[in-house]
Amino acid sequence: MRSKRLLKRNDLFPTPIWTIDQCGVDKNKILDFVNVVKEEDPRGRESSNIGGWQSWDFTPPVMKENPLGELHDNIIRHTYACADDFGFQHYTLSMLNLWININLKGDSNVSHTHPGAILSGVYYLSLPDCCYGNFTFQRNPVDQHLRESWGCSDNFNRSNELVADEYDIYPEEDRLIIFPSWLTHRVSPNVGEGARVSISFNITAHSNFYHEIYPKGRDNRTKLSI
Repeated sequence: MRSKRLLKRNDLFPTPIWTIDQCGVDKNKILDFVNVVKEEDPRGRESSNIGGWQSWDFTPPVMKENPLGELHDNIIRHTYACADDFGFQHYTLSMLNLWININLKGDSNVSHTHPGAILSGVYYLSLPDCCYGNFTFQRNPVDQHLRESWGCSDNFNRSNELVADEYDIYPEEDRLIIFPSWLTHRVSPNVGEGARVSISFNITAHSNFYHEIYPKGRDNRTKLSI
């Protein structure tokens, strides 16, 4: 018999994912703006989406002139709290870009990451009554392979969080999800009868020390690479 009396486990290097419910923005005002954007650009763009509609990027200066500005400020405020929780110090955050996703029945997003950002996220603006698809994070396949190279899928208990290769978060209206940008994730197909409307974004961080030493616009006369 295997004894666990003397067994002590330490979980090293955890990966945080944050959820914020009831963000408090004016959803109806933003949704009206979303509909106007889609009417003016019905084709949109293709990125990680399979089907559905995705807008082109909005940047902070543009958002200040439309209803997305309120959401931008809300996201930045919550992302600062997440970054503090992540151990960041002496830093400044800024949003790189933000875009709109409208997924109808059968539409989904393939597995992807967000290169060039440090934190990314999604805000759920409007959902069907049911069956709108999960937001799924996936373990690094290299790590999965290294641990499981000795056996097959039947050798591992997938309900064990140490072995699980995926983690689902269930969308809710007015829910904000923030996560490290390098985490692989996908969005399951919407099988509901209505539209799944979400807004995704990327955030970068800047060291306040670098800003003080090398102010913008001043030449770097040292041999340091910056």
